[in-house]
Amino acid sequence: MNFIFKKTISGESGGTINNVINRHNNLDFLILGASRAKHGIDPKYLTALGNDGFNLGINGTSILNSLLVLDILIQNNAKPKTVVVQADLFEFVKGFDPYVSEQAKKVYPYDTELIREYVRNAGKVEQVKYFFETYRLNRKILNVAVNFFKRNTINIGNGYVGLTNTTAVPDDISVSGDYVYDSGGVHAESVKKIKKLADENNIKLIIVFPPFYKNVSYNKLEQKRIDDDFTNSGITVIDMSDVEKYKELEGIENWRDSFHFNSVGAEKFSILLNEEIKKRNTGR
Repeated sequence: MNFIFKKTISGESGGTINNVINRHNNLDFLILGASRAKHGIDPKYLTALGNDGFNLGINGTSILNSLLVLDILIQNNAKPKTVVVQADLFEFVKGFDPYVSEQAKKVYPYDTELIREYVRNAGKVEQVKYFFETYRLNRKILNVAVNFFKRNTINIGNGYVGLTNTTAVPDDISVSGDYVYDSGGVHAESVKKIKKLADENNIKLIIVFPPFYKNVSYNKLEQKRIDDDFTNSGITVIDMSDVEKYKELEGIENWRDSFHFNSVGAEKFSILLNEEIKKRNTGR
């Protein structure tokens, strides 16, 4: 832990979190979220928030993980001026499995009271496992070791990772017809806790809903419900989930798959997102 992990500053097995803690205290802004954040938002285009930004998106996570990561950073005195959190409606619908213990495992071996709270909620088995140090590095030991030895040769830049095209055609079949927003679910509660943490630490919070190819995961009615709920809670919401409002993003040339931009689409989306941020900052 002391000789290897804490000196690891790359890789999603905790290394990128270390990077922000060790090298990016006092960031202008930080981007949190899942793969759609990591591969879809390039900090260099978000000039409305400043010039020093970092993308701390982690593949395969949910907004619960963003809460845990933000808490870890604050506990380690790494407080950006603004946090941009990527979110998706499907995380907040009734019947969606929040897989709480898996999200907590994503931030091991960090240990905070908030992480322990979610482990307790996950049941006795997870609690017992948690108290064993080897479990806290479960499935990460090899990754951490490799990233440790690569630490002086890898340049992770601003954290953003662009995706190339594939030969596969993105799916254009809608999967969102049955979405029903659950305002009392685990992930909705996570948003409230993120807002509380941000307010307590004088951090501006922006929640962004990116679009999908052909609106395959877009539900106009339920998206409005979630937008209104978050806005009424005092959160700045930038809803770009309806791709039909952004003609520049509709073409297949912008997409890796139905859920992810390629590097071409990510650049366009990041520029458009910056314009939306400017509108909020200027009150237009």
